[in-house]
Amino acid sequence: MFTAQEWGFPLPPFQDDDEARVMAHFYGYCDESGKFKDHAVVAFNGLVNNFKMWTAFGEEWMRLLRHYQLTDFHAVKALRFSQSYGTMKPGTAEDRAKDVMPFVRTIVEAVEFGAIAAVDVKAYMLPSLQLLREKISPDPHYFAFYVAVSAILKHWTVPPNYLVGLILDDDEEKAIPCYKFLRRMKLANEEVRKRVTSICFSDDKSSPAVQAADLFSYLARMDAQRIFLGIPHPYTILCDAFQAPGIGNEILEIGGGIFLEENLKDYMEEARKRYGD
Repeated sequence: MFTAQEWGFPLPPFQDDDEARVMAHFYGYCDESGKFKDHAVVAFNGLVNNFKMWTAFGEEWMRLLRHYQLTDFHAVKALRFSQSYGTMKPGTAEDRAKDVMPFVRTIVEAVEFGAIAAVDVKAYMLPSLQLLREKISPDPHYFAFYVAVSAILKHWTVPPNYLVGLILDDDEEKAIPCYKFLRRMKLANEEVRKRVTSICFSDDKSSPAVQAADLFSYLARMDAQRIFLGIPHPYTILCDAFQAPGIGNEILEIGGGIFLEENLKDYMEEARKRYGD
């Protein structure tokens, strides 16, 4: 199994090479989507802003919740278009997309960075990737966690004394294992040890930023399944709103990537060359 003398969690080969943007202090609100025993793709994604921008974002998010007479926002319930959700009436997927679009627009217009980390479950479980599972985790969720954290660290060129705080949804099954996994990363990787200084867990009902991460992660996983595995969903208009380049007031930049069989094998081979078996 893993020890600090074995694999050092090198940053994986991302498909995204956008130029870095400096932020003084920033906080990543993260959430997972999909369990590997039930879904073809698992995702662990994060949204990153500085404290001042998160405060302004929260005020706008709460305004939307009041408008739709909601106490909080949960993506699975919100996108279940056959049922009412607050003042959102049952109808078609197109109708529900129009209702949810203001929440998506708030994210893309108020949050600076989104880390996408989605993993093809079937590929991750291939016999040829057994070493990857042994060194990282049998559960692709933790590989996705690692990819998301790496994407955040890779995206900005910041002075070493600028720190990263992670805030995750308080999931009983994953919270403590994520904390322990981050400890593993810190033991193995000096950059993670120096820059990721905190991890905490928040009830999504009281955190607009975690609710936003839930929506971002849910749609990212659905779209990864559509694009790479051919599994359709009715909300491409919402997913496209996250990806659309500069058509309005968007500031959100996307980093990270989708890890299919080829990407997973590339990472494993890179790590084998650096650390051996």
